[in-house]
Amino acid sequence: MIQGYIAIQKINYFEYSILILLALLGIFFICSSNDLITAYLSIELQSLSFYIMAAMKKESSFSIDAGLKYFILGAFSSSLFLFGSSILYGVSGTINFEDLKNLFFLINIGYDSTQRLESHTFVKNIFLDGSLVQFALVFIFVSLLFKLAIAPFHLWSLDVYEESPSSSTFFFAVVPKLAIFVLLVRIFYSTFFEQITKWRYYIIVIAMLTIIVGSFGGLEQKKLKTLLAYSSISHMGYTLIAFSTGSFEGMQMLFCYLFLYMIGGLCIWSIFIVLQLKHKYTKKQNKDLADLNSLSKSNNIIALFFSTVLLSIAGFPPMVGFLVKIGIFLASIEAGMYFVAIISILCSVVSTFYYIRIIKIMYFESSTAGKLYHPIKYDISILIVCLFYLLLFLFINPTLIYLISHKIILLLTVTIV
Repeated sequence: MIQGYIAIQKINYFEYSILILLALLGIFFICSSNDLITAYLSIELQSLSFYIMAAMKKESSFSIDAGLKYFILGAFSSSLFLFGSSILYGVSGTINFEDLKNLFFLINIGYDSTQRLESHTFVKNIFLDGSLVQFALVFIFVSLLFKLAIAPFHLWSLDVYEESPSSSTFFFAVVPKLAIFVLLVRIFYSTFFEQITKWRYYIIVIAMLTIIVGSFGGLEQKKLKTLLAYSSISHMGYTLIAFSTGSFEGMQMLFCYLFLYMIGGLCIWSIFIVLQLKHKYTKKQNKDLADLNSLSKSNNIIALFFSTVLLSIAGFPPMVGFLVKIGIFLASIEAGMYFVAIISILCSVVSTFYYIRIIKIMYFESSTAGKLYHPIKYDISILIVCLFYLLLFLFINPTLIYLISHKIILLLTVTIV
């Protein structure tokens, strides 16, 4: 799908495919990294590829502007990650996740405190109080929130998503979120789980702010890519709610939601990319909501797929998005976060408005005839159909996604078990 798009947009640089592979390599390294330096280098490998992909359309000033914004704010967030890591290394003397977990576990249970920690008063006070460690973790956490476009660190994503080539937005709006959350889980759950009471409430506040911004910010949007950016922000807020529960069920729902978001996002962006309007400006990519006017008259199957996936990520039954959102709300209620569950449910209802507005434009907008689109290749059609039926299958039999997320949490967080 990306190759077809870059051929139409004349972004036929062989480096583009290499950059995608390098970004995927960085994503794999993020998931498998076991210390802060490896994690930082992996994030930089991924981010540098994204910066160039955002600015790949050289003749477009919008694309260059998106690449510069992404680069400046990405470099700033990386500096925060390095600063927090250096403080953590100065306090503990190690950057390895396993060593940090063992060190803090021994200190929290008071291992050999009379002999070892008595002779190191400074180290004892720093560790038992935890203020400097919390200071370092705040910088690391904020830097990763920049990468996830979490409110209030989301402002860069709206312009970058809108102004970048759609093939680049298609990639870095969906794929890297899973790797960043894997790193968050390994740092805050597997390594520093004993300090959950100190950072949990801050995450809850940020999650609520993110859901509110994502739900209300997209109501007045007329650009489809900006609307999808606000949708992404709200979905990251729901994942943060699951992340802040501190329970095994909450973490399982976190990865269930991420898998659903990736499958639904791939399906939506695939349809977005392959729909090419027939007019004299063949380079124009459909970006306005009005370009989907009466899509059901031009391609009824694509309109049906698009509508169903939108309803799924909005949380409408009978789709798997409804089951996963219910799981997140139940996990938050079991963790005692009743107010958070109520606010997130209400915001979820509000956010369904802009999904239903897209469906209204495709089916019920007054028009004599639908817009004409270029035919879709059969191999791309097969891929879109497979993604659509995968969502239907996961609603009929959600055991698969629950089992996969259960195994992942068992591997990532031994402490919780």
